[in-house]
Order: sequence, then structure tokens, then C-alpha cells
Amino acid sequence: MVKDQEKDSPQHSAVHSQVISTNQPSRLSGPPTRALWIATALLVVATMINYFDRGNLAVAAPLLKDELGLSPEKLGALLSAFFWSYATMHLVAGWLVDRYNENWILAAGFFIWSIVTAFTGLSTGFVSLFALRLLLGVGESVAYPAYSKILTSHYTENQRGMTNSLIEIGGKFGPAFGTLAGGMMMARFGWRPFFVVLGFVSLV
Repeated sequence: MVKDQEKDSPQHSAVHSQVISTNQPSRLSGPPTRALWIATALLVVATMINYFDRGNLAVAAPLLKDELGLSPEKLGALLSAFFWSYATMHLVAGWLVDRYNENWILAAGFFIWSIVTAFTGLSTGFVSLFALRLLLGVGESVAYPAYSKILTSHYTENQRGMTNSLIEIGGKFGPAFGTLAGGMMMARFGWRPFFVVLGFVSLV
């Protein structure tokens, strides 16, 4: 009698339903849907642009060094400035994606690093370039914390390995393509137009 009452109690029904639901396969299990493939492609492209933007100053270094009269010490400071803010701001980026919508955090970071790239082509000296490189690190620091949150929120466990691999490919292909294409375009059009066009095209 007591056992029958326990079975019919709301608490028992809730627990029983929860056990059944956890034993059933998730509706998101299996191969990624078309929407997830599109999202994955966008994440890969975003990663390519991320690495493309951070490495293009090194490609332009011989040109802007002569044009702006930069010493080796100043050029070294410019090339390292990105990583100072990039490494530090990862903690802030992680805190933000844990508390706010990771899609909007990634969009904001993407906007910042694209605008900074464009304005790099308009800079007139060491101070402005240094400030822009620091801002670039701030914008790009949100990328991987946001990627991780997106994967855990929208991809099942058996979908994350391939997605992570594709994102990593974007991170390697970005600088490979950026160094080659960036060098060719800067040689033809100059480093300033290259940065301006790259920054605004990235926003698309």
C-alpha cells in the first residue's frame, strides 16, 4: 500500500520521468544539422580572419618601418603589443561569456578587431599604431572563450571533436593564406589600403 502510494506520488513521477528522459537519446544527437554546419563554417571563417588580422602587421613591417621611421625597438614593441592585451583580456572574456550571451560577445569582439584593422591603415605614427594593436588584442581575446561556449551550448558531445578540428584548421590556414595574399596585395596596392579594405570587408 505504501509502495503504491510512493509510486503514485508527484515526487516519484517527476523522478521517474527524469530518469526516462535522460535514458532517451537527445533530439540533437547524431550528425550535425544543416544549421550547425552553417554555424561551423562561420566559426571557421571567423577564426581565419582572426589570425589573418593579428599577423598582417608582421607582413607590413618592412613597409611601415621605412615610411614611419620606426626603430627596431619600436617595431618590436608594436609586434608584441597585441599579445600583451590578448593574453590579459582572456580572463575578462571568459567572465563575460559565462554571464552574457556568447553570440553577442563574439559579435562585439569581431566588430572591434575589424574596425581596429581598418583604422590601422590610417595611423600616422608609433603611438596610434601601438594603441590600435592593444585594442586588437582586446577584440580578439573573446574569440576562443566564445567558441567554447557556443560548442557546449549548441553542439552535442559527439559533434564537438570535428567542429574543434575545423576551427583549428581555420586558425592555421588564416596566417598561411594571410602571409601569402597579404604580401602580394601590399606589394601591389600598399599597406594602408590593404588594412582599410581588409577591416571593412571583414565586417561583412
